[in-house]
Amino acid sequence: MKTKNLFLAGIITLSGMFIFTSCNKDDETVDLSATQTEAAEMVAYSLSEGTSGTTSDIETAAALANGAIGYESGSKSASGTDKSLNCGESADTTMVTAGTSVITYNNTKTYNYKLECDTLGNPVMLDMSFTYDGEFDAPRLASNHSVNGNFEITSIENTSDMYLINGTWERSGGFESKIRNQANRQATIQFELVDVAVEKEPKEIDNGTIHFTIEGGSGRGSFSYEGTITFTGNGEATIEISGSRYVTNLETGEVEEQ
Repeated sequence: MKTKNLFLAGIITLSGMFIFTSCNKDDETVDLSATQTEAAEMVAYSLSEGTSGTTSDIETAAALANGAIGYESGSKSASGTDKSLNCGESADTTMVTAGTSVITYNNTKTYNYKLECDTLGNPVMLDMSFTYDGEFDAPRLASNHSVNGNFEITSIENTSDMYLINGTWERSGGFESKIRNQANRQATIQFELVDVAVEKEPKEIDNGTIHFTIEGGSGRGSFSYEGTITFTGNGEATIEISGSRYVTNLETGEVEEQ
């Protein structure tokens, strides 16, 4: 009888250990905070023209400035009757941007802008703000988000071939990874533009810097990074984050660590 009781006690003990181990496995959580490379990818796709990101908004700002001051390529004369805005006058433009190639995207964007002049009536700055909601679906990442920003566009006199853009750009929303652990994350990406030079024609970014922060989480891990984007003038930019350096294609948003 004593042997039988010991046998039953052993079974009960083993069962308890099995249940305890199973519960521990069920309670284990996987840390879904973004790695440094994943953060760099979210920044790159937010910058990308191919997702209608910051690069697209910078180029649109240049186009709207051209219309506001009546800029004509090759003209070195001061802006005059050809400009669409008078000094101190405001305007707004709403446009739908959509893409259907390797990266699909859809946004409805509204830009508000005002022409500032000096005491002689010469244009000196276009003050612009914008907001929109949108989405994109790329091979490695998808997102639903909202965007807001404020740009100050200077060097708008016709004697200059490039605009200088300073200001802020922010994207907040959900980011769904299609690789690694395929995590769904909420994130906010903030850009601070510092002297971003964009050609008036053909409205391409030549050089400049963006300081950025990105932070967010998935409920199973949070993350926070900051870094610098440098435009190199060849359709690419470098992203420096936590001591590492990546090159990104401004059209596709693809990144490659150097």
